[in-house]
Amino acid sequence: MKKKTLLFIFLLCNSAIFAQKPAGLIVKTNLLNLVAKRPTLSVEKTFSDLYGLEFAYTSGEIKNFGYRDYYHYDGFLLRAKKYIRAIKNREANAFYGAYFGNLNKTVVSHSSVDNTGFFSWGHDRDFKASSLRYGGTFGVSFIPKKHFLLEGLTGLGYGNYFNVHNNLNSKLPNGYFDFQLWLSVGYSF
Repeated sequence: MKKKTLLFIFLLCNSAIFAQKPAGLIVKTNLLNLVAKRPTLSVEKTFSDLYGLEFAYTSGEIKNFGYRDYYHYDGFLLRAKKYIRAIKNREANAFYGAYFGNLNKTVVSHSSVDNTGFFSWGHDRDFKASSLRYGGTFGVSFIPKKHFLLEGLTGLGYGNYFNVHNNLNSKLPNGYFDFQLWLSVGYSF
């Protein structure tokens, strides 16, 4: 009887350890945001292995990059996801969805304007603003092991500025094209 009980406990523990249940709660970070010297923190909750709701905080600071002298941002994002098929481990899980959030920006760029070709490059900008952004997203998540997660996604949308503090006399646009590119690693519970 003792051997059967030990065998039963061993089999139960073995099946629990190697169970391949899809993710329910996921904590992750966007590795591409490390270029901006700050981490991104996201928490996603999946429902019915087909839907996900993600809340993310992102911030960053870039100095002397391209035509911008200084760019600082921070904000929150709420992303709703619909997985194309039920989430499974060791498979690519494609999804699409919508996002909504805010973004606070400080942009300083003192660039010389090049008018030699069809396009003029460079803008003098010095402003601080808040914005609301919204759009759509598409991506793929992959769970190669029990708790580890990889995810790549892109998002396209638009952001509307409000509370603009312009330090120059130039007119700023009312909004901006919002593009997101995320390559995240995470842990699923």
